[in-house]
Amino acid sequence: MPFDGTDYQILSPVTHMLIDGRQRVQNGWSQRIMRQRGSVCMIGSLTITDYEVFAIAEKLILEAIRELGYAYSSVVAFNDDLGRTKEQVLEVYDIAIASSMPMTRTQTPHYWGYPELMPA
Repeated sequence: MPFDGTDYQILSPVTHMLIDGRQRVQNGWSQRIMRQRGSVCMIGSLTITDYEVFAIAEKLILEAIRELGYAYSSVVAFNDDLGRTKEQVLEVYDIAIASSMPMTRTQTPHYWGYPELMPA
């Protein structure tokens, strides 16, 4: 609860999009096709209701890919690499989700390059 003394966090639309996308990939991941029979690629996992939110989420995913040491110029290229595994894709999501979340009292300060991530 917000005022019961525990850490409470309101998630941004970007964080929600990334969490939902990760869950869709967890349920079924595909390569070289956006959506097929319940499986999705990384981009296909993101439900786009606001293009600005999508653009930030995609940028955070690409930054997470690079943070893990992969040299790809797009999320699609990373996803569709024939040597890619579902576990690697989920790891990227985990980093992107963490990067999208504002700090709480118990976390160390984190630089925010995306003011759009802060909830309204």
